Amino acid sequence: MQKGVINKKHIFLTILFAVYMSEYMLSLICMDRSAYALAETGAMLHYLKTPALMAGFLLFPLSRRLGRSIRIRRTLFICLNLIYITGMILITGAVLPEGIPVYMASCIISLLALGFLGGAVYYYMAAGFVNHPCMGRLSGIGGAAAFLIQTAALYMISSPTALLILLLAGFVISLYITLSTHQFSELIFDEPLEYAEKGDSALPGKNIIFAGIASITLCYMICGMTDTILISMNFAGDMSIYAWPRLFGAVGYIIGGVLADLQNRKWLHTSAFAMSLLCIPIPLILAQGSFYFGVCLYYIIVVAQIVFLNIYFWDLAPKTSHPEFWSGMSRILASAVSMIMPLFSGISVMSAVIIEVVFTLTAMIFIVSGGFFPKRETAAAALPETGNPNTPVDHIALFSERYNLTPRERDLLKLMLERDDEIQDLAASMNVSTRTVYRHLNNIYEKTGTETRYAIMRLYYETKESALYPSESPSLNCIHGQN
Repeated sequence: MQKGVINKKHIFLTILFAVYMSEYMLSLICMDRSAYALAETGAMLHYLKTPALMAGFLLFPLSRRLGRSIRIRRTLFICLNLIYITGMILITGAVLPEGIPVYMASCIISLLALGFLGGAVYYYMAAGFVNHPCMGRLSGIGGAAAFLIQTAALYMISSPTALLILLLAGFVISLYITLSTHQFSELIFDEPLEYAEKGDSALPGKNIIFAGIASITLCYMICGMTDTILISMNFAGDMSIYAWPRLFGAVGYIIGGVLADLQNRKWLHTSAFAMSLLCIPIPLILAQGSFYFGVCLYYIIVVAQIVFLNIYFWDLAPKTSHPEFWSGMSRILASAVSMIMPLFSGISVMSAVIIEVVFTLTAMIFIVSGGFFPKRETAAAALPETGNPNTPVDHIALFSERYNLTPRERDLLKLMLERDDEIQDLAASMNVSTRTVYRHLNNIYEKTGTETRYAIMRLYYETKESALYPSESPSLNCIHGQN
């Protein structure tokens, strides 16, 4: 597997994801804890919370369609940050005295803004990690850090103070993103990157997308069944779901990130399916009185499933015509599941296990029909069929596969190898803007570890020569990041 080139952009995105997820978890925990003391009003908020978050996530792609200029998008991003911060300050009672109308309005507005910012962060992750082999591991590190941050905030210092510190940190990062003029800032506020022309063989068909979404959502729904049992136990006072076992969510992020990246994410659905099998016995474990063991195992599995959901849609988003919509679909589906699962809250443990088994079998059908179980390749089958070794197109395909280039990046590489055109001419040939060509070019630089067009062509021909005469270049793969 190729070692991904990790630069400042990827590190920055990991930090941004960690800060946002910390704010996300702390905000919901603060709202839950305050809602318990508000009787009927608190129960109403509990049921309004998830739809408000979903609406916020959907608000982001809508805003991208309505406001197409970079200036408008930057302004919206800053304004929603300010709205979210203001709402959370009111919720924590830092400014105004407590009052149910103000409290409820602040919660709903904050959740809408939080969802919008989540849609933005998820889109930035999808756009910034296009075809990157370390996406799962880096997002896993960011998510694990978020768990540790929110745990420290809850148990080491007062939660309102910790939340306000995180709000300030998130706002500073948001200002940096918005006001900076480097290319990364323009990338996330401008139109999404093109992946390939419609009909390209590298793009998944509708049937495969449907099977992928159905199978990975069903795997997550199995965790949702267990979640209903845990919530019932929490409200009954049998145990607190916010106790120390929650820390095992950090372990789930790391495990999920590592499993998601296996063989360039070819094992993602298989890993999700295997995790769902481990989740089925948890209701029985809880029924036997092994609360903490069951909850620890649950947190590992459910968080790993969230990672699988995220990675699937972040991978899928750039391959669609609406990446800003699909990049946040993981959180939208997770929210939808959390709204549906309370319908099963009154069933017995055995009934919950039977439903989970049905979900598992259905998920397996979709995984098989979508071709998501990786096939075991023989040594002969594993070798790419290159045809005539002197055919440039075959070597371009091999080079693109080695360095995880998208189809459009591959097209640009082919043009650069065929002609010495200026950027404007390359853009005209590809029927895209010069800005898009620059982005594709910079992505190629990142993935190949080069800095100039000459260096890219030199690397290409060195790689081609090593394929034609492998015995003469035994160490080239090690030099260029292969293991």
